[in-house]
Amino acid sequence: MTEGVPPPAPSARFRATPATSGLTAAAWNRHSRADRTRALPHWPRWLRVIPAANRPDVLMRLFAVLFLLLPGGALVISTQRHAHAAMASAVLFFVVAHAALHALSAWRSTTSRLLPVPLRYIDRHAAWTMLASALAPALIQGVLTQPTSTLSVVGLVIGALCQLCSVRVAADRLRNVLLVLGSALQFIAAALLSSMAAG
Repeated sequence: MTEGVPPPAPSARFRATPATSGLTAAAWNRHSRADRTRALPHWPRWLRVIPAANRPDVLMRLFAVLFLLLPGGALVISTQRHAHAAMASAVLFFVVAHAALHALSAWRSTTSRLLPVPLRYIDRHAAWTMLASALAPALIQGVLTQPTSTLSVVGLVIGALCQLCSVRVAADRLRNVLLVLGSALQFIAAALLSSMAAG
């Protein structure tokens, strides 16, 4: 043994080399990704595998689909029973068009496959289709010369402005918010028009 030579310091013995620190960072990133994938185990698998950045957009669109289909189905049945058949058809067209477009957008965010060209074209012009379908109950109301409430007109106009603004927006998150908000406002307007047609 060599006398007079102090043992190496603990910090020197356990000092990580650049290769070791890089390996540790890679392992940490893999662990973080695995934790994110295993998060929310009660959610369905198809929703857990969606990238975290797309998950809020998918949930927003799915909420819009459920909001339109469940109360929308009841609105269509009520309109069919108490109002003109043309108004019931216009409300049905509005509900189905909006729900289908929101479902298409949610599906587009959950799949990595490239959508067919017709579906991509429909999704790209969803705002215009939503606007046209929302105007259908108002046009039927005018053809039937039924009174129209100011609140329903305001809902239609603000919803149309949201949809028109979404055409110019590049960010997907803001575009989704505008389209969901526009659908909700126009659904309320369609319900008001339907109740006035039934009265």
